[in-house]
Amino acid sequence: MAKNYGELYNILGWGEPYFTVNSKGHLCAKPHGRETTPGQEIDVHSVIEEVLAGTTNDNKKVQFPMILRFPDVLKVRLNSLHAAFKDAIATTGYRNRYQGVYPIKVNQNKDVIQDLVRFGHDESYGLEAGSKPELLVAMGCLAKAKPGAYLVCNGYKDADFIALALSARAMGLNCIIVLEMEEELDIVVEQSAKLGVEPAIGIRAKLLTKIPGHFGSTAGKRGKFGLLEEKIYGVAERLREMGKLHWLTMLHFHIGSMIPTTEIVRKAVGEAVGIYCNLVSRYGAPMTVLDCGGGLGVDYDGTRSGDSDMSVAYGLEEYACSVVEAARLRCDRSGVTHPVLCTESGRAMVTHHSMIIVEALSAIPEPPEDETCDQLMSKIKDLSSKQPRMAANGGAGLYSHAAELQKQGIEMYKLAKKMCKRVTSDANTIYNYHMNLSVFSLVADYWGVGQLFPMMPVSRLDERPTLRGTLVDITCDSDGKIDKFIGGGDTVPLHPLDPERGAYYVAVLLSGSYQEALACKHNLFSDPTLVRVEGGSGDGAFKVVSVEMGPTTEEIIGTMRFDVREDIARAVEELAKKNNLWVNVEPLMAKGLTTMPYLNEYKVPKTT
Repeated sequence: MAKNYGELYNILGWGEPYFTVNSKGHLCAKPHGRETTPGQEIDVHSVIEEVLAGTTNDNKKVQFPMILRFPDVLKVRLNSLHAAFKDAIATTGYRNRYQGVYPIKVNQNKDVIQDLVRFGHDESYGLEAGSKPELLVAMGCLAKAKPGAYLVCNGYKDADFIALALSARAMGLNCIIVLEMEEELDIVVEQSAKLGVEPAIGIRAKLLTKIPGHFGSTAGKRGKFGLLEEKIYGVAERLREMGKLHWLTMLHFHIGSMIPTTEIVRKAVGEAVGIYCNLVSRYGAPMTVLDCGGGLGVDYDGTRSGDSDMSVAYGLEEYACSVVEAARLRCDRSGVTHPVLCTESGRAMVTHHSMIIVEALSAIPEPPEDETCDQLMSKIKDLSSKQPRMAANGGAGLYSHAAELQKQGIEMYKLAKKMCKRVTSDANTIYNYHMNLSVFSLVADYWGVGQLFPMMPVSRLDERPTLRGTLVDITCDSDGKIDKFIGGGDTVPLHPLDPERGAYYVAVLLSGSYQEALACKHNLFSDPTLVRVEGGSGDGAFKVVSVEMGPTTEEIIGTMRFDVREDIARAVEELAKKNNLWVNVEPLMAKGLTTMPYLNEYKVPKTT
C-alpha cells in the first residue's frame, strides 16, 4: 500500500472533514464534508489538468495562479451552522430561533454571496453591509431571499447611506440600521422624516469583554466601534422622549474575530444580554434581536488549542451552545423574553470552501549564513551582558531606557533567528521555491497581520518530500516571501522539481475568507483565475462549472487612472514606429495587454 505523506502537513488536524489525500497521492476536496462517500472526493490535481486543457468562455488560455471554489462545501458549512443552533436551542429549552447573516466584507465575490443567500433561503439567512457599495450588493442579492431575512447595516454612516437603508426597508427588505455613534441617530431622524419611512434601529454595544491577540485590538472600552453601556441607555431615553422607542429592535456587539474559547463567548453574550434586558425592563424598548456579531473562529493550525490567532478551542456545536445557553440564563434571570439570536459568522462560513493554487517556477538553494554558530552565539552573549543605563531625567529617561531595551531585544532576536537558520541549514539545505504568485494579491493577511495558512503540494504525496522550502513570489519586494508555516516551522516539506513529471503545484488552503477582499495591486499584479467546481454523481466525478480569468494587464493599469489606449498603447506605437520596430512590438503589446500580468508559458528548470 502506498505511503500517505499528508500527515506531514497535519491535514487530519485542520483539514477534517473537508480535505484528504487519495491513493494516487493527490490532494482531494471532500465536497459534502462528513457525508462524502469514499468515491465522491474531488481530485484537485485532476481538476487543474482539466482546467488547463480547456479555455475560458472567451477562448483564452487559462493562466495561473487560480482559486478553486467548491460551493458544495459552502453549503455544508451553512447547513452545519444552522443545525448547530437548532440543536442548541432544542437542548437548552431556548424559546426563540436563530437567524444569521453573512458579512459581505469577508468575501464580496458574487458567486459566494449569491450561493449563501440561495443555500440559506429556507432559514431566512441574510446579509450584513458595512458600506454603501456593500449595501447595494445586499439589496440586489436579498431581492431573491426569503422575506424577513435580515439586512444589517453596520459601519459609519452618512445621510446617503441611511437614506438608502430606509429605501431598502420601504421596498420590503428587513433592513436594520445599527448605530455606531450617537450622532447617527440625528441623521436617521432627519432622513426618516424626509422620506416618510420608519426605520428599525439597532445599537452597537462597546463591551468590556475582550479577546487576546491581534483580533481583539478594537474591542473593550477603548474600542473603535459602538457605544458604552450608559451611552446606549441615553439613546434609548432620547428615543422614548421623541416617541420613537418602537424603532429600537436590536442590540449588536462584536468583540473581534477568532474568539479563542467558549468561555469568552459566554462572557461576552452574558454582558450583552444584560444590557439587552435593561433596555427591555427599564426603558420598555420593544427589543426582538440580539446580534452577537462575528468571532466564530477557524482552527487554521489544527491544534484545537485556542492558544494563538491561528486556532480556536471549539467547533460549531460548542460555539452555538455557548451563545444559546448564555442568552437563556441571563434572560430567565431577568424575566425577559428570549430574543431572536443572530450572528455575523463570515470567516467560519467561507474559509474552507476555496483554495489558492500556485505553480512552482524554480527551486534555488539558499547559500549558508556567513557567520558560524559560535560567532553568532558570541554576539548574543555580548549583547545580553550590556545593560542600558537608567537615565535620571524622569519620564523621558524611562522612555529612552525602554527604547534601548527594545532595540537590544530586537537585535538579539535577529541574531537568534540567524543562528537557528544556520543550525538547520547546516543539517539540510533550504530551497527558495519561486512561485507564480504575488503574496500581496493572493495571501494579503500573511503579509499584513502574520496570518498563517495550511500549505501543501497538490500531488506526489505518496512520495516523501525530501526538500525544505520557502515560497518566494514574483514581486520586486523582499516581503513577498512565505517563510512561516503552520506548526511553527520556517520551511515546508516539498519535492524536487522535475519537468519530466509535469508541473508542480502548491495549494494554499483555508483561504476563502478575506484574501480576495484584501488583495492589493503591488507591481500591478492582480486577482487570480477563478474556477468553480461541483461534485459529480459518480465515483471521483466532478464538474468544472465555470472558469473566469483574472483581470488583464490592460484592466489593472486602467484602475490606476491611465487611459490605456491613449496614454500607453498610442504612445508606445508612435515611439515604435519612429524606430521602425512596430512590426515586432505590436504583437507583444497586444498579448501583454490582453493577458493576466503573471508569468505565462514559463519553462520550469529541473532542480539540481
